[in-house]
Amino acid sequence: MKIVLIRHGETRANLAMINGLKLCIGCLNNEFAGLNQNGINSAKKLAENEEVKHINKVYVSNLQRAIDTAKLAKPNFEYMIIPNLRERSLGVFEGKTKQEIMQNPKYQKYYTNPDYMDFKDSFTQKAPEGENYTDVVKRVMEFLKSLDFQKNDSIGIFSHYCTIRCMFLGILKLEPKEKIFQLKIKNCEPYIFEGSSLENFKLTSHNLEEIVKSNN
Repeated sequence: MKIVLIRHGETRANLAMINGLKLCIGCLNNEFAGLNQNGINSAKKLAENEEVKHINKVYVSNLQRAIDTAKLAKPNFEYMIIPNLRERSLGVFEGKTKQEIMQNPKYQKYYTNPDYMDFKDSFTQKAPEGENYTDVVKRVMEFLKSLDFQKNDSIGIFSHYCTIRCMFLGILKLEPKEKIFQLKIKNCEPYIFEGSSLENFKLTSHNLEEIVKSNN
């Protein structure tokens, strides 16, 4: 079996953050979190990728940016929407900038207190009403364990930055688990795993250490 993990195309929100906006996106699902023109073009280009062409089952997050990417990469192809593949929730912070959050005295600790300020990348800390990486690992593993590994399928999974990091952890059994915080998951780049059970999958498309190195 092959598992092809694909992060959605670049969004307006992604580009704004690249340009310096301190924003919490999480499961934000509005127009601002939708694909920009670069994201649309990259998703269309995926349709020409040989590995993507050979995908015969498609699973997609329930957030629109992932759905739109899948539609462009696999046009006229049936896909299954899986809520467990959505991005990590940032709770009440979603759609808000750092400046907006800091204006509320009860939330200032999330940017000033070490016991709270890792809420975006932590297995224990989380935003109010949001999720941490432990929560995301739990739900993505529920999905992965539901797959039938006895079939010779090539499965495409269109998902998100943090969610794909957590699938790397679950598939490759990374040690220490905090290593996933160093993984740079690029938009519209297929990450391919091959194996016959969840215990023996290998990353065949990339050198793992290069993915980690590229984020340093």
